[in-house]
Amino acid sequence: MNHEIQILVDYVEGKLEIREFRYQFLNNIAIKKLLESKIFIEGYKWCNYNIYDYITRQINPNKNNWDNIYSRYVLWIQIVEFLKYFKIPFNDCYNRYREQYLYLLDIQPSWLDIVDDQGIFDKIIAECPKDLSKTKRIAWGKARIKELFKYDKTYPRWIQDPEWPIINGKPLVFSHQKKAGKDDERVYYYFYDPDTKEETIITQMY
Repeated sequence: MNHEIQILVDYVEGKLEIREFRYQFLNNIAIKKLLESKIFIEGYKWCNYNIYDYITRQINPNKNNWDNIYSRYVLWIQIVEFLKYFKIPFNDCYNRYREQYLYLLDIQPSWLDIVDDQGIFDKIIAECPKDLSKTKRIAWGKARIKELFKYDKTYPRWIQDPEWPIINGKPLVFSHQKKAGKDDERVYYYFYDPDTKEETIITQMY
């Protein structure tokens, strides 16, 4: 078990990238047994799940949504809390995942608020000038968001969680929204590809 614990420690300390952790999660039977073990269930009984279930339900290892800012942070903070709960020593100075997630929250407007971004926010972080102050980095990020997520007249007024479509790593342009009918609970959100003009419609319900 010490080897499996070390894999968790290496991840939270930044020594093991999430791609490698994903490989261990999918292929290392000992990791699966550890994450489903009674010790993990004990550590997470206050929230009624074990961390293996959480990863499979929330991050879904069979989809390509592991390696984004939100998933990296969620996985990181859950394992950090487990290590702290059982007083397993680790270097808690590594905060890249937290810092990136907080930056994501700082630069996203409420009408966007997406997490499965196909690497768009990683690119924003990589492009952001390193010599800027925190305030200027946030301002730069907000401006970059507006350049990438465009709308014709106004941004969408979502009635549920935002669902801005991203196709092949490129955000579509928001055109308009309309209610399906007077007594209909559906609302349609119209987006289009600025190059092909192909339309995508997102449907939400009250």
